[in-house]
Amino acid sequence: MTAARPRERAWIVWSIGALLPLAGYFVLPAVLGSAGIQTVLYCLLSGATSIALVVGIRRHRPQLASVWWLFAAGQVMYTGGDLTYYFASQDDASYPPLANVLYLTQYILVAAALVRLTLRRTPQRNTAALVDTAILAVGAAVLWWVFLILPTVTTPGIDALDRVAATAYPVMDLCVLTVAVRLMLSGGARQPAYHLLLAFLGLTLLGDTTYGLLTLNGSFADGGWPDAVWLLSYVALGAAGLHPSMRRIADPAEPRSGATPYRLLLLGFATAMAPAVLVVQSLRGEGSSDLVVVGASAVLFLLVLVRMAGLTAAQRRLAITDALTGLHTRRFLTEQLRMESERAVRHGDPFALLLIDVDHFKNVNDTYGHPAGDQVLVEVARRLRGTCRAGDVVARFGGEEFAVLAGATGPQDLAGLAERIRTRMSEEPVLVDGRTPVTVTISVGGTAAVPPHQVTPDTLVKVADAALYAAKRAGRDRVVITDPADRPGPPMTDTVPDELTRADQQIGEWARVLGRAAHRRPDAVPVPAGAVEGVCAAWAFMRADGADGLALPVDRARAELRRCRGVQFPAHVVDEFLTLEAARVVGSLSPVPHPVPAAAVARPGPEW
Repeated sequence: MTAARPRERAWIVWSIGALLPLAGYFVLPAVLGSAGIQTVLYCLLSGATSIALVVGIRRHRPQLASVWWLFAAGQVMYTGGDLTYYFASQDDASYPPLANVLYLTQYILVAAALVRLTLRRTPQRNTAALVDTAILAVGAAVLWWVFLILPTVTTPGIDALDRVAATAYPVMDLCVLTVAVRLMLSGGARQPAYHLLLAFLGLTLLGDTTYGLLTLNGSFADGGWPDAVWLLSYVALGAAGLHPSMRRIADPAEPRSGATPYRLLLLGFATAMAPAVLVVQSLRGEGSSDLVVVGASAVLFLLVLVRMAGLTAAQRRLAITDALTGLHTRRFLTEQLRMESERAVRHGDPFALLLIDVDHFKNVNDTYGHPAGDQVLVEVARRLRGTCRAGDVVARFGGEEFAVLAGATGPQDLAGLAERIRTRMSEEPVLVDGRTPVTVTISVGGTAAVPPHQVTPDTLVKVADAALYAAKRAGRDRVVITDPADRPGPPMTDTVPDELTRADQQIGEWARVLGRAAHRRPDAVPVPAGAVEGVCAAWAFMRADGADGLALPVDRARAELRRCRGVQFPAHVVDEFLTLEAARVVGSLSPVPHPVPAAAVARPGPEW
């Protein structure tokens, strides 16, 4: 820790030490009676800044060292420009061209560093930030044009080369400002090095702008307060390079919408800049830049329209997108269902709806916790998206229920799609916490609206919901496709038929006996109560007669149950059930079989 403290405090030592030549820059000429000391101190602090950046790179080894090397190279160019200017001006009153080249090279290097840093912090495309940057840049460009660039271009008595160089400085300042604004709008962590870097940019732009205005007025003189602003910018840049947080300044940031009150106020101010300048110019009787300002106003208006459209689209996406799974919301599904129904009436195309429920999802939450349940839902949504077709609308219907709206789909195609979805879910377990496998199965209910029969969206949802209920009552992990013409009633009512009550009681009694016996087995592992009930319900469904079941012989039912061993149901629970059934302790049907609503059932497995 003792060795680390000098590195952590180096930026403080630099900041305090750099203030000494800065103060001497203004004090010593009066004490020594020589202005040459100012040149020495100015170039000393400027050159020391580049050395401080190199030291910071070597000590802290930032992830994106190229950014800081570009800043260091730019500072070397600026120091070289200062030396060239001061030495050349001793023999020639004109501004040395080489100094201009070195100064302008520093702008290019700084802009390149900022672009590199911004791209690293925001690798994702952020259209909102780009539009906001353009709005602020156009607003600033109006001020730069009216008060700096145009007066410089039209100033008499300047040769062409000096006029180009004098114009290039405010243009380069505007470019650096634009990239800096984009960096500020990128979001991400605001480390101390980040703030110090912004201080360097702000002070540099302030010094350059002040220099340009004073030069146009003929009142600029070396050794004035603009020099103090530039020197402070060097101190801030060196401190940024030496601060330990400089190694993390390029950490990627999460994308943000950016619609904060502060940003909206800033955008409003920038948007009003062009009209305000036009009013000021009109009051002063100066109309030489009216056309440029009017054009800028039109550009700002278009940019604001683009920004408003982006905000509207973002709000729309939030309204129709489920935050957890990224699927569409139930509201969006309802809208699409209504539109699909109207399209079917116009063109005579069939369409279909699937409702999907994750089996025993409550047990996942109770056993592994709600974060694990969320991971299961996210994975189910991912597999749904990967299995459904491009034109299908996949939505989270609520809780652990999902829905798929399939256009131009009849009953046969719907059954195939539903079975692919069911198979995909159970192909491999879901890993929660990256290490715990959880077997996930789903129950699927669906229906298709086939013209000329007209089915309202509400009816389609009720029929699909009844089919889903039938799939769950039949033992789960299966598909039930129902004809809308059946018009089944609500799946759950306050009045339960006596047959259903007696069937539930029978299955419940089997489950209690099976649960106790399975728990006593030497190979027993904790399983949800729903898994035990599922084995009993599946047996009842396979053995039930007529339309209410499959009416399978005992041997066939035993074979099918063994096929589900370790796949759909826990192995030791299936083994114990078959043992108890052979002893006629469980599995003997009463005269009233377990009922299942009449439906076309797509049974799991090739034999069903």
